[in-house]
Amino acid sequence: MIPNEANVVVIGGGVLGTSAAFHLSEAGHDKVVLLDRGPIASGTTPFAAGQTGYLTSDTSGFEFNLYCIEFFENFEERTGYPIDFHQNGSLRIALTQQYLPDLEARLGTAQEVGHDAVKMITPERAKELVPGLELPEVAGILLIPRDGFVEPKSVAVAYAAGARDRGVAIHTRTEVTGLDVANGKVKGVRTSQGDIRTEWVVLAAGAWTRQFAQQLGLDVKAVPVRHQAFVTAPMAEVSESQPIVRFTEPQIYIRPYDGGLLVGGYGYRPLSFDMNEFQHDFEIPALEADSIYFDQLLEATSPFFPMLHQAVIIQERRGLPTITPDGKFLVSDFDQMQGLILASGCMVGGVNHSPGVGRVVADFVSGNTAWPPAADLKADRFNVEFDNEIRLRSRCEELYANHYHRSF
Repeated sequence: MIPNEANVVVIGGGVLGTSAAFHLSEAGHDKVVLLDRGPIASGTTPFAAGQTGYLTSDTSGFEFNLYCIEFFENFEERTGYPIDFHQNGSLRIALTQQYLPDLEARLGTAQEVGHDAVKMITPERAKELVPGLELPEVAGILLIPRDGFVEPKSVAVAYAAGARDRGVAIHTRTEVTGLDVANGKVKGVRTSQGDIRTEWVVLAAGAWTRQFAQQLGLDVKAVPVRHQAFVTAPMAEVSESQPIVRFTEPQIYIRPYDGGLLVGGYGYRPLSFDMNEFQHDFEIPALEADSIYFDQLLEATSPFFPMLHQAVIIQERRGLPTITPDGKFLVSDFDQMQGLILASGCMVGGVNHSPGVGRVVADFVSGNTAWPPAADLKADRFNVEFDNEIRLRSRCEELYANHYHRSF
């Protein structure tokens, strides 16, 4: 039975909502309730690529990113539950001189913080690490040994289990129908199973976050954009220990997946959505596939992995990550609605950054807004240009399409 009172209600059982619930409970907050209209990790989370990475082209977000990678490295110790974290490392490859400065900047960040294992390697060494990889002349290859990948659904499930063990009440198949607000303050949550009195609500509803916020009269500038990838059947050339390969151009990534390869990319036919256009019971797997996109992705990847010409594609994956106009997160409170905290807008890095987002949410409730500086993540930081829906969606599609061409 759903409780009639809580200190904090988290809306959304994806990787951000479950991380928020876990971090709230770990910080000592009691009477925390997590709600989702489906099972845990039933939205876009299970369709994510699950890649982890922490090095950016400067040190401004390094502390946040380092917290995330260290959390994954110690996931079982923190939550009590293991996840299958493959810390295989990654190769970031610049084919031309145009994108070499990005690799050099990331290497500079690593050197500045004393991470000496990060280094430039030769094409010959890259081919040793990645069976079947073919490379033309390249400008540079950066090896980042601490990068890796996880199975996204298992991460959300483990967060939820760890939160439950620390007293969080989890209620799935429970739809949130609205909030009770009085004098600019959250007073409760209305659900299909009954009402809950609370003064704190965390909104982490994934692709539906903006739609839900609109119902509250709030304009959240986080737009769902379709991301697609495909999975191949197992192939003899693939090693489960090989690193992720990321090409800055043509903006593709390739990683091992159950003996085959998971291949995805950016820059190909980006398309944003207004979730109000879908039926109420819409689910992510029903999102229409773009066959032209998959043809373009295969064509772009095959020169580097010729084995893909004979590969059997066993799954086409589609997700709806949320994108903001500046490509940064939204972890924010609202002056006009005290007690509401937003967790959204993680580009395509929701899984990767979920530990840090969860910590920031817990810090908000605990009254600590210093890490990272709260103003950097505020929902009202955007200028009036993006009040225009066409400009907003166009900008978010543009950022998504240039994901590997941005310095962050």
